[in-house]
Amino acid sequence: MLPDIVSIAEQHGLQINPSSKTREEVSCKCPFCYEDSKPGKKRRYYLSLNSKDQVFKCWFCGESGGVLRFISLLEGVPEEQVRQRYRKRKIVHPAERLSRNQRKQLRLYMGDGIKEPDWNLMRKRDFAYYKRSLDFLWQQWSEFLETERQGAYLWLIIGITNCKYQKYIERIRQREREIEASLLDYILQIYSSASRPKWTENAERFVCNLRSVSPDPKEAGLKTEDKR
Repeated sequence: MLPDIVSIAEQHGLQINPSSKTREEVSCKCPFCYEDSKPGKKRRYYLSLNSKDQVFKCWFCGESGGVLRFISLLEGVPEEQVRQRYRKRKIVHPAERLSRNQRKQLRLYMGDGIKEPDWNLMRKRDFAYYKRSLDFLWQQWSEFLETERQGAYLWLIIGITNCKYQKYIERIRQREREIEASLLDYILQIYSSASRPKWTENAERFVCNLRSVSPDPKEAGLKTEDKR
């Protein structure tokens, strides 16, 4: 995956026209001819950055090319060296590793009416928006996974308290298969740790109070098999 040309410009401190930041075509001061940095040209921005195609062009000096050439010129290194750098680094967003089923589970968690976007089309049309969407997707998945872990921990405590450890362990493993993510190893590590998150105390207190009402969580009204 090629780096985002606008992000590269920002990393190298190029002066970007604020009014163009939300557009597909972003304009900034040219770092190659400096013509738009001369006195009297404060409002001129000759360098154009296309965030869709990852290309650039200065409308004064004519310098142009793709994002790898852009980096090459900014850093003063051969373009082949830049190409090798990104070839070795295959940039992959963690959200891109989510399976179709995992994205489906996340949509179910977030509520009805949420549809799967056309990621390929989004990436081609607006790479910056595509990346922001991936950031949001990964944030939502992380929150979803944390909710699943806390639910699995509650099941673990119920199983231990009611002497039905294997039964609830199997439920946790079944949920792992459904969401294609590890839960059991994580919660066992937390359970055996001397220092636990605050939410584990709440879960243990809840199960303790539940047991004082009834030894069977189902009789007490806990829907342990409900889909989350």
